[in-house]
Amino acid sequence: MTSTPSAENQPKDHGTPAATATDFAASMHSFWEKNRSSIYILIAAVLIGIVGREGWQYFSASRERDIEAEYAKVAGTPDKLAAFAAEHSGHSLAGVALLRIADEKYSAGDFKTAATNYTKAAEALSNDALKARAKLGAAMSQLSAGDQAAGETALKALSADTALVKTIRAEATYHLALLAKQAGRTDDVKKLVEEVSKIDATGAWAQRAFVLRASLEEGKKADASTAITLKPGGE
Repeated sequence: MTSTPSAENQPKDHGTPAATATDFAASMHSFWEKNRSSIYILIAAVLIGIVGREGWQYFSASRERDIEAEYAKVAGTPDKLAAFAAEHSGHSLAGVALLRIADEKYSAGDFKTAATNYTKAAEALSNDALKARAKLGAAMSQLSAGDQAAGETALKALSADTALVKTIRAEATYHLALLAKQAGRTDDVKKLVEEVSKIDATGAWAQRAFVLRASLEEGKKADASTAITLKPGGE
């Protein structure tokens, strides 16, 4: 008699992989047919974006080289530097051009024009050290032009700005000390000299500040000596 296989001995149905694969392929084909236009557009947009980005980078690099070459040609001619700065306003090299023009004007004694160009240079420059140098130049030009209030205010701002390079801060503070000496504010001179040393103890401006303070001491000795040797009434 033939025995009937028990349920646990009968083969189990593990699904139909072939049918599933066929269905998936059919779904993908259907999706492609419905959306291929959109997919092509998306691919084209991505390619255009990549090409556009690379093209812009190449154009920017080429333009930058042209500007640098143009600056090199006019660097030694103040009049041409002015034209270059005007043509390329906003570019960092325009700021450098304005800085050089300001230096030329300062050396020539045209302090008002120098102050204007230093201020414009400070606005255009992106390099922190050059920007600070331009601000210091503007302050010194204002002082030299006779506008002591504006110049001193600018120097105080530079001296107090801890974000600036220490040499600029030290120089600004030293010039404030000189102004204090000229005004006869001895106590302020001493404080400012000490501040210069705190900012840049080993720098050249700290050495000059030390000499400045020493001159105060020498002045006191000279005054004391005069008071001793001269008799009342100048006899």
